[in-house]
Amino acid sequence: MVSAMSTGKVLRWERRPEERRIELLEAALQVFSSQGYRNTRLEEVAESAGVTKGTIYHYFENKEALLIGVIEHYQALAFDRAEEALRDVGLSASARIRLVVRKVFLDADHSRRPMVSLLLRGVAHEVPQAHQRWLRDGPVWLWTVIAQLVAEGQQRGEFRQDADGEVGARLLVSGLLVQVMWQQHAADVPEVSVDQDRLIDSGVDLFLAGLWCAGPGEARRAG
Repeated sequence: MVSAMSTGKVLRWERRPEERRIELLEAALQVFSSQGYRNTRLEEVAESAGVTKGTIYHYFENKEALLIGVIEHYQALAFDRAEEALRDVGLSASARIRLVVRKVFLDADHSRRPMVSLLLRGVAHEVPQAHQRWLRDGPVWLWTVIAQLVAEGQQRGEFRQDADGEVGARLLVSGLLVQVMWQQHAADVPEVSVDQDRLIDSGVDLFLAGLWCAGPGEARRAG
């Protein structure tokens, strides 16, 4: 018999706990998004992951805890990258805003985004506390960070002083979120389809154009 060690493959039951947990989260996302949170049974998630129902309870207390785990996992994939971009304080505020937005909206797993969108839309009323957590740790966190970068740019003279950075950041984030979510309907409504790079880059360009001082010089090119 050929062992897993000799083939270089790790059998499902030999994987580390964190790998198993991620497999469960990926399976849960697929099942939740296709069937809806309310209609999903943990047995179906277990079957999709190729494990027993008892394995799920080893990692998650119940279905709601599994749902929260899914939201937090895919949120972290995007926002951990954004935090990396924020550490480069040598860049202009414009450049850091662009990096942060791209990290959140473009560097995440595109194939998962439509499923995440479907999941979030379904749990807003069914599991409001999970949706509230997503709002607080997702969109609110992002537009707060962008607003802080705008304030930093205003202090440096990069952005005009009368610009309302918080409102602008809210509009940028919410607008991009809605547009990204709508892409899941592109097959049925082709008019909503748009290239993701174009959407993000042009959206940030328009946002920054409303912030720059007259004759921004190097600040404009830095963005």
